[in-house]
Amino acid sequence: MVLSIRQLALLDKIKEFLFSNLGFDTYSLFKLNSSSSITLNQQKARNNSKASVLLLIKDIHILHNYFIPFLNKMEFLTKKGKDFKDFQIICRAVYNGAHRREDIKSLIIKLSLTMNNYRLTTHPNKVELLSESERNALINAYPGIKHLNDGRQIDLASGKLIHQNTSSIYEVIKPNHEIVLYKTLGETAGVVGVNIKTLSKYLKENYETEINGYLVKRIAVFYNK
Repeated sequence: MVLSIRQLALLDKIKEFLFSNLGFDTYSLFKLNSSSSITLNQQKARNNSKASVLLLIKDIHILHNYFIPFLNKMEFLTKKGKDFKDFQIICRAVYNGAHRREDIKSLIIKLSLTMNNYRLTTHPNKVELLSESERNALINAYPGIKHLNDGRQIDLASGKLIHQNTSSIYEVIKPNHEIVLYKTLGETAGVVGVNIKTLSKYLKENYETEINGYLVKRIAVFYNK
């Protein structure tokens, strides 16, 4: 969503609304408040354009598991309803990892070039629509990844973990029973007094492990359970 910088306060309130009303659990809220998964991005004025502010949702898990189900309860009265349906198709393909295949990736790009301003009759250029078979191929594309219960994903073709796609945080129960949350494996390793490779090894096959008197759990976030 892009608005004039003068409407920054409005977008800030919309951001607050999303935090409060999309149904995030405590762990997901911790991740939200310590990351830029949902953020406002200000852009300076350039040439004849005015300064603007963008509301960005950067995490595909938030889009697929929270934002789309929230909007699905509403009725669209304009062409934005068609854009939303196409957006759902694209998000589902990306969330399931189908976009990792070049043929599906090209269909996603093709579909995106029929949305928003491209859909308007005033658009100056010819728009190439997806054929029925292409649309069905995109809708029914088989997944490229598997989502694990602790927020990690596995590439189904190679069977390997996709480390950059991990959607989790770490809960540490200290010897004094204090519970603390951490964003990264590196932060957590430093607290429990081991190196990151050691902690990663212990958590490789289990969602939790006990090290040096600390109980460490990897917990999935942005999964609407």
